[in-house]
Amino acid sequence: MRASFQRRDWLLLSFIFVMALSLRGPVVGIAPLIDVVESSLHLSSSASGLLTTLQILAFALCAPLATLLGRRYGLELALLLGSITIAIGIMLRSVNALPSLYLGVTLVGVGIAIGNVLLPILLKRDFPNHILQLTAIYVLMMNLGGAFMTGFAVPVAQWAPTWLPQLAGWSSALLSHLIFILPALALWFFIPKHQTVTGPAPHVPTPMWRSPLAWIITLFLALDSVLNYIVNAWIPTILAAKGYDAATAGLYHSYIQTAGMIPALALPLLKRYFGSPRQLTSIAILATLASLLGYAFAPAVSALWSFLFGFGCTLGFVMGLSLISLRTASVHEAAALSGMAQLVGYLMAAAGPVTIGALFDWTQDWQYPLYVLIGIVLVWAIIGWFASAQKSEHRSI
Repeated sequence: MRASFQRRDWLLLSFIFVMALSLRGPVVGIAPLIDVVESSLHLSSSASGLLTTLQILAFALCAPLATLLGRRYGLELALLLGSITIAIGIMLRSVNALPSLYLGVTLVGVGIAIGNVLLPILLKRDFPNHILQLTAIYVLMMNLGGAFMTGFAVPVAQWAPTWLPQLAGWSSALLSHLIFILPALALWFFIPKHQTVTGPAPHVPTPMWRSPLAWIITLFLALDSVLNYIVNAWIPTILAAKGYDAATAGLYHSYIQTAGMIPALALPLLKRYFGSPRQLTSIAILATLASLLGYAFAPAVSALWSFLFGFGCTLGFVMGLSLISLRTASVHEAAALSGMAQLVGYLMAAAGPVTIGALFDWTQDWQYPLYVLIGIVLVWAIIGWFASAQKSEHRSI
């Protein structure tokens, strides 16, 4: 792969991967600071919960906007607008005032939505022969950015008043999230630009929202997101109910994030022995199913289940993003399907944690939510079987 890349390719990949560092970190990096933000701005729990909800809704509702921008102005210019929006949002939410905090997190969500939809499309357009490998690295960079911003949030908030006494510690910590998006903005000016601006989409025989295959891939990615958001929202609480202390439950939760980096590192080995999309998708589903069965029936080794869940769910995400490129015939189709998948996926993901919480309130037993999650994985498996079929088994969208 290395020998086939030219200088322009490495510049473009550098931009894609550096921007990917800011597609998860600014979202998860605010969670360790929630208590401090609540205290500083006198927020209720529901008001602070909006800090996450607004971003997830922006991911969903602005996905079609990303597709429209990419089609109208070209992928590169649209991604520049997305990067600028993320940077402005990060700066606004660092102001010690509630209106700017809400506006800032919303703008961050809008910018990330553009990146979520269009960066994988750049991989399809410019690197069609390396989609799976590069998508895995792209997801790895998202996880690295999330781990970095989460891990350093509290230390920066504690140390910052020494350097920037005019800002609250949490404001400085949120402002530090510019560390990755600013280099991405700088790199944008050096990447090769396509001369032709993408005009109206060519005629597509089947509209995306009426394509059965498009819906299969969309639901595969959507259920992956639902599982990911539910488990990350509730697994510390579930483990505490299983007898773990808060520190250990939090540690095992962090294992999910750590294991999420493994698919990119292990993919060359996995491809050697399990080369087809269906085999790789099956590995992701089996690992996720085993982890949830373990949480439900063998919680004594929950550290193992956390690693398995992080590995399986992230590998499923890699496969879902790859299928968008592998199962579409053009960049226009891939962009439309990516926007559709993000819209449906994040709307479902936003509802998932609330629904599972309501189920626990009704039953007062975390076993029933775990049974529901196991059922979701079984549905995910059926959808994954069809989504990952060889091209000979169905035509492209």
